[in-house]
Amino acid sequence: MNIQLTPQQLPALDSREGGAPRVIDPRNNVAYVLISEAEYETVREVLEDEQRQQAIHAIGMRNAIGRMEETP
Repeated sequence: MNIQLTPQQLPALDSREGGAPRVIDPRNNVAYVLISEAEYETVREVLEDEQRQQAIHAIGMRNAIGRMEETP
């Protein structure tokens, strides 16, 4: 879903004072940060990589604990 900004909203996008513009959902007062698609893809890739690394670490820890608990 794409939402087109109004002409009144475009100056806030252009100015970037104080960082990326925030959009407030008036139904629940939740703020969303408006970033470019390219920035979003970069952040998404970094987060996915971090999640993979955490999963690998957790598996490694479980394996190490399992080996420590094995009786010789």
